[in-house]
Amino acid sequence: MGMGAKMGACTAKETEMIPPYPPRKLYQPRNGLKPAISHSHKVYASVHVNGDGTIPYNSEKSGKLGKDRRLSPFDLLSDDLVVKIFSYLPTDQLCKCACVDRRWYDLSWEPHLWTHIDMSNEKLDIDRALRILTWRLSRETPNVCLMLEKIKLSGCEKLSNKGLHVIAKRCPELTTLEVAGCYNITNEALYEVVSRCPNLQHLDITGCPCITCIALTPEATMRACPLHGKQISLQYLDMTDCYGLEDAGLKVIASNCRELTRFYLRRCVRITDVGVQYVANNCAMLKEFSVSDCRRVTDFGIRELARLGAQLRYLSVVHCDQVTDVGIKTLTKYCNKLRYLNIRGCELVTDTGVEYLARQCNKLRSLDIGKCSLVTDRGLEVLALNCPLLKKLSLKSCERITDRGVQMIAANCTDLQMLNIQDCKISTEAYRFVKRHCKRCIIEHTNPGFC
Repeated sequence: MGMGAKMGACTAKETEMIPPYPPRKLYQPRNGLKPAISHSHKVYASVHVNGDGTIPYNSEKSGKLGKDRRLSPFDLLSDDLVVKIFSYLPTDQLCKCACVDRRWYDLSWEPHLWTHIDMSNEKLDIDRALRILTWRLSRETPNVCLMLEKIKLSGCEKLSNKGLHVIAKRCPELTTLEVAGCYNITNEALYEVVSRCPNLQHLDITGCPCITCIALTPEATMRACPLHGKQISLQYLDMTDCYGLEDAGLKVIASNCRELTRFYLRRCVRITDVGVQYVANNCAMLKEFSVSDCRRVTDFGIRELARLGAQLRYLSVVHCDQVTDVGIKTLTKYCNKLRYLNIRGCELVTDTGVEYLARQCNKLRSLDIGKCSLVTDRGLEVLALNCPLLKKLSLKSCERITDRGVQMIAANCTDLQMLNIQDCKISTEAYRFVKRHCKRCIIEHTNPGFC
């Protein structure tokens, strides 16, 4: 479950007066706006803080309390059962529940309902929102939100280092942080987050161009124990579109984040084979890796990735146009348990590379060889005979592919679920052949004559 909120106009004095989970006796129905807390989906509301520091619910919309209020069947349910029902409600509905009466207000603020924060609003003063929310959620542990595990702020363009400092200070149990598109944050604040949130495993900083490195603060390094002192426990790291990242920064990241299993560097255009080598040498547990659109990566970088061996299951080198059959041969020789490979736009890859792949990685599930204009039906025939478990195949803009190659795939890979033949010279007969043999297959095409 997650929550999202939009803070209304509160004075600085009112903000500081918000108590950590106000006691039940303070919940008095007053005129005002509903509390700005959500449950699992994105919703935004205004917050009004009373003079005594409480956050009221809207008595006008919920009706009068006392004798004028009729009992409903819901009133006969136990608190535990009501909370269980609340746990399935979307955010906006949970907010409305807090406006019904005092009992529902109390139950809707049960701590285990608020383990996530999920906000996405480019106009929201997210730094201030985080300060108020984390203060409100500090119930029995002042200034610390022990229940808060996941924070998703993707698209909150106004997030700054101040907001990250709040997260680092008040959310020690954080396991997931997503700040994609928050382009104002810098290395300094991120260092503090990874240093003060030792359980952080999932980090998405997509589209944060000021992030060029990830490491512990000097203070955290000095306090840490000798065995694990310089390690960050991240397992998932997405740095897509962090175009300021260079090989030097990647070296620091790889040496500090040795537990990474999924690492994405899409469109980090300054990365070269040297940076890829650092990753291969330090992140031995890596299962998924992407350097899509990193055009300075060549066969040398692919050869270094082969060090990962059977551990590597997912690799994307889209538009790395210096990758050739030589790199594919070395990769597939050692990484023979690949399940996903995307070499779209690697125009130097030929049938020879596809044949190496098919014979070495016969458990392949997904392959994208779109815009590999040198691949022909010969390569597809070998692929069809050696990779019967193939479920997704993209042949987009492979001009030398004909009906013969597509029919071989359909006849041998009957579990195929997706086939992309856009801009390919495929006839209606071949299209229908695929539909007959691969009944669950979704075919993407550009031919209006296909039906």
